[in-house]
Amino acid sequence: MSDAMELLRRADPAAGVPVGPGDADEVLRRAAHDVTTYEVDPLRPARRRAVLLAAAGAATVLVAAGVGVAALRGSDAAPVTPQAPSTGPSTGPSTGDCLSDLAGRIEPAPYDGRGGRFEYIRIDAGGGWTVDTGKGGFARATWRADVRHWFADDGSGVIDTTLGPVTYADRASEEYFAARPAMLNREPRTTFRPGEFVRRPLPAADPAAMGELLSDGWENGPSQALVNVTNLNRHQLIDTAHRAAVLRFLARLDGVACAGEETTPEGRTGIRVTAPRGRGPHPSPGDQGAEALLFDTRTGELLAGNGNGVTWDTRFVERGYTDTAG
Repeated sequence: MSDAMELLRRADPAAGVPVGPGDADEVLRRAAHDVTTYEVDPLRPARRRAVLLAAAGAATVLVAAGVGVAALRGSDAAPVTPQAPSTGPSTGPSTGDCLSDLAGRIEPAPYDGRGGRFEYIRIDAGGGWTVDTGKGGFARATWRADVRHWFADDGSGVIDTTLGPVTYADRASEEYFAARPAMLNREPRTTFRPGEFVRRPLPAADPAAMGELLSDGWENGPSQALVNVTNLNRHQLIDTAHRAAVLRFLARLDGVACAGEETTPEGRTGIRVTAPRGRGPHPSPGDQGAEALLFDTRTGELLAGNGNGVTWDTRFVERGYTDTAG
Protein backbone atom coordinates (compact mmCIF):
# COMPACT_ATOMS: atom_id res chain seq x y z
CA MET A 1 0.00 0.00 0.00
CA SER A 2 2.82 2.41 0.81
CA ASP A 3 4.24 1.91 -2.71
CA ALA A 4 0.84 2.61 -4.24
CA MET A 5 0.41 5.76 -2.19
CA GLU A 6 3.86 6.94 -3.23
CA LEU A 7 2.98 6.47 -6.90
CA LEU A 8 -0.29 8.36 -6.42
CA ARG A 9 1.53 11.26 -4.78
CA ARG A 10 3.96 11.40 -7.70
CA ALA A 11 1.09 11.31 -10.21
CA ASP A 12 -0.86 14.16 -8.57
CA PRO A 13 -1.37 16.78 -11.32
CA ALA A 14 -2.49 19.35 -8.74
CA ALA A 15 0.76 19.23 -6.78
CA GLY A 16 2.17 22.72 -6.51
CA VAL A 17 -0.83 24.37 -8.20
CA PRO A 18 -2.27 27.31 -6.25
CA VAL A 19 -5.89 26.63 -5.34
CA GLY A 20 -8.13 29.58 -4.54
CA PRO A 21 -11.50 29.58 -2.78
CA GLY A 22 -14.01 27.41 -4.57
CA ASP A 23 -11.44 25.66 -6.76
CA ALA A 24 -10.92 22.47 -4.76
CA ASP A 25 -13.73 20.47 -6.36
CA GLU A 26 -12.52 21.34 -9.84
CA VAL A 27 -8.93 20.32 -9.04
CA LEU A 28 -10.18 16.97 -7.70
CA ARG A 29 -12.33 16.47 -10.78
CA ARG A 30 -9.33 17.05 -13.01
CA ALA A 31 -7.13 14.79 -10.94
CA ALA A 32 -9.56 11.91 -11.52
CA HIS A 33 -8.77 12.03 -15.26
CA ASP A 34 -5.21 13.31 -15.44
CA VAL A 35 -2.07 11.47 -14.37
CA THR A 36 1.54 12.49 -14.87
CA THR A 37 4.94 11.34 -13.74
CA TYR A 38 8.58 12.24 -14.12
CA GLU A 39 9.96 8.92 -15.33
CA VAL A 40 11.42 8.45 -18.79
CA ASP A 41 11.49 4.75 -19.66
CA PRO A 42 10.43 1.31 -18.42
CA LEU A 43 12.32 0.40 -15.25
CA ARG A 44 11.70 -3.33 -14.72
CA PRO A 45 9.22 -4.61 -17.30
CA ALA A 46 7.16 -7.62 -16.23
CA ARG A 47 7.75 -10.73 -18.30
CA ARG A 48 4.40 -10.74 -20.07
CA ARG A 49 2.88 -9.43 -23.27
CA ALA A 50 2.80 -5.65 -23.15
CA VAL A 51 -0.62 -4.02 -23.03
CA LEU A 52 -1.60 -1.37 -25.55
CA LEU A 53 -1.40 2.06 -23.98
CA ALA A 54 -2.39 4.91 -26.23
CA ALA A 55 -2.95 7.17 -23.24
CA ALA A 56 0.25 8.95 -22.28
CA GLY A 57 -0.92 9.35 -18.70
CA ALA A 58 -1.67 5.66 -18.25
CA ALA A 59 1.63 4.73 -19.80
CA THR A 60 3.66 6.92 -17.51
CA VAL A 61 2.03 5.55 -14.37
CA LEU A 62 2.93 2.01 -15.47
CA VAL A 63 6.47 3.15 -16.21
CA ALA A 64 6.77 4.54 -12.72
CA ALA A 65 5.43 1.30 -11.29
CA GLY A 66 8.00 -0.73 -13.18
CA VAL A 67 5.49 -2.52 -15.44
CA GLY A 68 6.13 -3.36 -19.09
CA VAL A 69 4.79 -0.55 -21.24
CA ALA A 70 3.48 -0.71 -24.79
CA ALA A 71 4.38 1.97 -27.25
CA LEU A 72 1.71 2.81 -29.78
CA ARG A 73 1.24 -0.11 -32.11
CA GLY A 74 -1.65 -2.51 -32.63
CA SER A 75 -2.37 -5.54 -30.46
CA ASP A 76 -4.62 -8.56 -31.11
CA ALA A 77 -7.63 -6.55 -29.96
CA ALA A 78 -8.75 -3.42 -31.72
CA PRO A 79 -7.46 -0.37 -29.82
CA VAL A 80 -9.92 2.05 -28.34
CA THR A 81 -8.98 5.63 -29.18
CA PRO A 82 -10.91 8.66 -27.91
CA GLN A 83 -12.30 10.71 -30.75
CA ALA A 84 -10.61 14.08 -31.05
CA PRO A 85 -12.44 17.26 -31.94
CA SER A 86 -11.85 18.16 -35.58
CA THR A 87 -9.67 21.15 -34.67
CA GLY A 88 -8.60 20.25 -31.13
CA PRO A 89 -9.33 22.17 -27.94
CA SER A 90 -10.18 25.80 -28.48
CA THR A 91 -7.71 28.11 -26.77
CA GLY A 92 -7.31 30.85 -29.35
CA PRO A 93 -6.13 31.01 -32.95
CA SER A 94 -3.25 28.84 -34.09
CA THR A 95 -0.13 30.56 -35.31
CA GLY A 96 1.49 27.40 -36.65
CA ASP A 97 2.10 28.70 -40.19
CA CYS A 98 5.75 27.68 -39.99
CA LEU A 99 4.62 24.06 -39.63
CA SER A 100 2.44 24.18 -42.75
CA ASP A 101 5.35 25.70 -44.63
CA LEU A 102 7.75 23.01 -43.40
CA ALA A 103 5.29 20.24 -44.27
CA GLY A 104 5.14 21.54 -47.84
CA ARG A 105 8.91 21.40 -48.37
CA ILE A 106 9.89 18.49 -46.14
CA GLU A 107 12.98 16.50 -47.15
CA PRO A 108 13.67 12.78 -46.61
CA ALA A 109 15.57 11.75 -43.49
CA PRO A 110 18.69 9.55 -43.93
CA TYR A 111 16.73 6.42 -42.91
CA ASP A 112 13.69 7.03 -45.15
CA GLY A 113 13.28 4.25 -47.72
CA ARG A 114 15.72 1.99 -45.90
CA GLY A 115 15.13 -0.98 -43.63
CA GLY A 116 16.54 -3.51 -41.21
CA ARG A 117 15.26 -5.90 -38.59
CA PHE A 118 15.23 -3.26 -35.85
CA GLU A 119 14.19 0.34 -35.71
CA TYR A 120 16.88 2.12 -33.67
CA ILE A 121 16.21 5.25 -31.62
CA ARG A 122 18.68 6.86 -29.24
CA ILE A 123 17.41 9.41 -26.73
CA ASP A 124 19.03 11.72 -24.19
CA ALA A 125 16.30 11.74 -21.56
CA GLY A 126 15.67 13.45 -18.26
CA GLY A 127 14.12 11.64 -15.34
CA GLY A 128 13.71 11.79 -11.62
CA TRP A 129 11.68 11.36 -8.47
CA THR A 130 9.64 13.86 -6.50
CA VAL A 131 8.39 12.17 -3.35
CA ASP A 132 6.27 13.42 -0.46
CA THR A 133 8.32 12.48 2.57
CA GLY A 134 5.32 12.59 4.87
CA LYS A 135 7.11 15.12 7.02
CA GLY A 136 5.84 18.28 5.41
CA GLY A 137 8.31 18.32 2.55
CA PHE A 138 9.40 16.67 -0.71
CA ALA A 139 12.51 14.74 -1.65
CA ARG A 140 13.70 15.35 -5.20
CA ALA A 141 16.30 13.57 -7.32
CA THR A 142 16.95 14.12 -11.04
CA TRP A 143 19.26 12.68 -13.68
CA ARG A 144 19.94 12.40 -17.40
CA ALA A 145 20.06 9.05 -19.15
CA ASP A 146 21.39 7.79 -22.47
CA VAL A 147 18.60 5.47 -23.65
CA ARG A 148 18.95 3.31 -26.76
CA HIS A 149 15.95 1.43 -28.20
CA TRP A 150 15.84 -1.40 -30.74
CA PHE A 151 12.32 -2.46 -31.75
CA ALA A 152 11.35 -5.17 -34.26
CA ASP A 153 8.03 -5.74 -35.97
CA ASP A 154 7.61 -9.09 -34.19
CA GLY A 155 7.42 -7.34 -30.81
CA SER A 156 10.96 -8.19 -29.74
CA GLY A 157 13.51 -5.59 -28.80
CA VAL A 158 16.03 -4.15 -26.38
CA ILE A 159 16.16 -1.02 -24.26
CA ASP A 160 19.65 -0.15 -23.09
CA THR A 161 19.95 2.59 -20.45
CA THR A 162 23.04 4.35 -19.13
CA LEU A 163 22.10 6.52 -16.17
CA GLY A 164 24.02 9.72 -15.56
CA PRO A 165 24.88 11.25 -12.18
CA VAL A 166 21.99 11.85 -9.81
CA THR A 167 21.41 15.40 -8.59
CA TYR A 168 19.55 16.04 -5.34
CA ALA A 169 17.49 19.10 -4.53
CA ASP A 170 19.07 19.40 -1.09
CA ARG A 171 20.81 17.48 1.67
CA ALA A 172 17.51 16.16 3.02
CA SER A 173 16.66 14.73 -0.40
CA GLU A 174 20.05 13.05 -0.65
CA GLU A 175 19.56 11.46 2.78
CA TYR A 176 16.04 10.34 1.86
CA PHE A 177 17.18 8.45 -1.24
CA ALA A 178 20.33 7.15 0.44
CA ALA A 179 18.01 5.36 2.86
CA ARG A 180 16.06 3.91 -0.09
CA PRO A 181 18.71 2.89 -2.65
CA ALA A 182 16.29 0.62 -4.54
CA MET A 183 14.46 3.71 -5.81
CA LEU A 184 17.51 4.72 -7.83
CA ASN A 185 18.47 1.28 -9.08
CA ARG A 186 18.03 0.82 -12.83
CA GLU A 187 18.40 -2.31 -14.92
CA PRO A 188 20.89 -1.24 -17.62
CA ARG A 189 19.40 -3.55 -20.25
CA THR A 190 15.89 -4.87 -20.79
CA THR A 191 15.17 -7.49 -23.45
CA PHE A 192 11.75 -8.16 -24.96
CA ARG A 193 10.91 -11.52 -26.50
CA PRO A 194 8.75 -11.64 -29.65
CA GLY A 195 5.27 -10.34 -28.91
CA GLU A 196 6.20 -8.64 -25.64
CA PHE A 197 6.52 -5.09 -26.94
CA VAL A 198 3.43 -4.05 -28.88
CA ARG A 199 3.31 -0.92 -30.97
CA ARG A 200 0.33 0.67 -32.61
CA PRO A 201 0.42 0.92 -36.43
CA LEU A 202 0.48 4.33 -38.00
CA PRO A 203 -2.79 5.33 -39.69
CA ALA A 204 -3.10 6.98 -43.09
CA ALA A 205 -0.61 9.81 -43.62
CA ASP A 206 -3.11 12.65 -43.35
CA PRO A 207 -3.65 15.27 -40.63
CA ALA A 208 -7.08 14.00 -39.53
CA ALA A 209 -5.88 10.42 -39.04
CA MET A 210 -2.79 11.55 -37.16
CA GLY A 211 -4.96 13.84 -35.04
CA GLU A 212 -7.10 10.86 -34.05
CA LEU A 213 -4.00 8.85 -33.17
CA LEU A 214 -2.74 11.73 -31.02
CA SER A 215 -6.14 12.56 -29.51
CA ASP A 216 -5.72 11.18 -26.01
CA GLY A 217 -5.90 13.67 -23.19
CA TRP A 218 -7.66 16.54 -24.99
CA GLU A 219 -9.04 17.74 -21.67
CA ASN A 220 -5.51 18.94 -20.92
CA GLY A 221 -5.54 21.37 -23.83
CA PRO A 222 -3.28 21.71 -26.89
CA SER A 223 -0.12 20.99 -24.93
CA GLN A 224 -1.23 17.35 -24.66
CA ALA A 225 -0.95 16.98 -28.43
CA LEU A 226 2.70 18.00 -28.18
CA VAL A 227 3.28 15.48 -25.39
CA ASN A 228 1.65 12.77 -27.51
CA VAL A 229 3.88 13.60 -30.49
CA THR A 230 6.93 13.09 -28.29
CA ASN A 231 5.59 9.76 -26.99
CA LEU A 232 4.91 8.57 -30.53
CA ASN A 233 8.47 9.37 -31.62
CA ARG A 234 10.03 7.63 -28.64
CA HIS A 235 9.12 4.17 -29.89
CA GLN A 236 8.98 4.19 -33.67
CA LEU A 237 10.44 5.79 -36.76
CA ILE A 238 8.11 8.20 -38.55
CA ASP A 239 8.45 8.31 -42.34
CA THR A 240 8.36 11.43 -44.50
CA ALA A 241 4.66 11.37 -45.31
CA HIS A 242 3.62 10.83 -41.69
CA ARG A 243 6.00 13.54 -40.47
CA ALA A 244 4.32 15.96 -42.86
CA ALA A 245 0.89 14.85 -41.62
CA VAL A 246 1.89 15.47 -38.00
CA LEU A 247 3.12 18.96 -38.88
CA ARG A 248 -0.11 19.81 -40.70
CA PHE A 249 -2.21 18.48 -37.81
CA LEU A 250 -0.34 20.65 -35.30
CA ALA A 251 -0.50 23.68 -37.62
CA ARG A 252 -4.32 23.50 -37.50
CA LEU A 253 -4.53 23.04 -33.74
CA ASP A 254 -5.75 26.04 -31.77
CA GLY A 255 -3.15 27.31 -29.32
CA VAL A 256 -0.09 25.98 -31.16
CA ALA A 257 2.47 28.66 -32.02
CA CYS A 258 5.86 28.91 -33.70
CA ALA A 259 8.57 30.36 -31.47
CA GLY A 260 11.69 30.77 -33.56
CA GLU A 261 14.65 28.53 -34.34
CA GLU A 262 17.15 26.74 -32.11
CA THR A 263 20.30 24.69 -32.74
CA THR A 264 20.89 21.40 -30.95
CA PRO A 265 24.24 20.33 -29.46
CA GLU A 266 24.62 18.08 -32.52
CA GLY A 267 24.42 21.14 -34.80
CA ARG A 268 20.93 20.57 -36.20
CA THR A 269 18.59 23.55 -36.57
CA GLY A 270 15.01 23.19 -35.45
CA ILE A 271 11.78 25.17 -35.28
CA ARG A 272 10.49 25.53 -31.72
CA VAL A 273 6.73 24.99 -31.41
CA THR A 274 4.81 25.72 -28.21
CA ALA A 275 1.36 25.28 -26.70
CA PRO A 276 0.11 26.47 -23.29
CA ARG A 277 -0.37 23.93 -20.53
CA GLY A 278 -3.59 23.65 -18.57
CA ARG A 279 -5.73 25.35 -21.20
CA GLY A 280 -8.28 22.64 -21.94
CA PRO A 281 -12.07 22.83 -21.52
CA HIS A 282 -11.57 23.45 -17.79
CA PRO A 283 -8.49 25.73 -17.58
CA SER A 284 -6.12 25.28 -14.66
CA PRO A 285 -5.63 28.28 -12.37
CA GLY A 286 -2.51 30.38 -12.80
CA ASP A 287 0.18 30.30 -15.47
CA GLN A 288 1.22 26.69 -16.09
CA GLY A 289 3.84 27.56 -18.67
CA ALA A 290 4.06 25.94 -22.09
CA GLU A 291 4.93 22.60 -23.65
CA ALA A 292 7.40 22.72 -26.53
CA LEU A 293 8.70 20.64 -29.43
CA LEU A 294 11.66 21.17 -31.77
CA PHE A 295 11.34 20.04 -35.42
CA ASP A 296 14.25 19.82 -37.86
CA THR A 297 13.94 22.67 -40.37
CA ARG A 298 14.68 20.37 -43.34
CA THR A 299 13.37 16.88 -42.58
CA GLY A 300 10.61 17.67 -40.10
CA GLU A 301 12.03 15.10 -37.68
CA LEU A 302 11.32 15.68 -34.00
CA LEU A 303 14.64 16.72 -32.46
CA ALA A 304 13.44 17.38 -28.91
CA GLY A 305 10.30 17.29 -26.83
CA ASN A 306 8.82 17.85 -23.40
CA GLY A 307 10.45 21.26 -23.27
CA ASN A 308 9.63 23.93 -20.73
CA GLY A 309 11.20 26.87 -22.54
CA VAL A 310 14.64 26.37 -20.96
CA THR A 311 15.58 22.69 -21.12
CA TRP A 312 14.43 19.64 -23.08
CA ASP A 313 13.40 16.55 -21.12
CA THR A 314 13.74 14.42 -24.26
CA ARG A 315 16.32 14.87 -27.02
CA PHE A 316 16.44 12.54 -30.02
CA VAL A 317 20.09 11.91 -30.79
CA GLU A 318 20.08 9.11 -33.40
CA ARG A 319 17.57 7.25 -35.56
CA GLY A 320 17.85 4.52 -38.17
CA TYR A 321 17.61 0.80 -38.94
CA THR A 322 19.90 -2.02 -37.82
CA ASP A 323 19.96 -5.79 -38.25
CA THR A 324 21.24 -6.41 -34.72
CA ALA A 325 20.36 -5.00 -31.30
CA GLY A 326 23.15 -3.60 -29.16
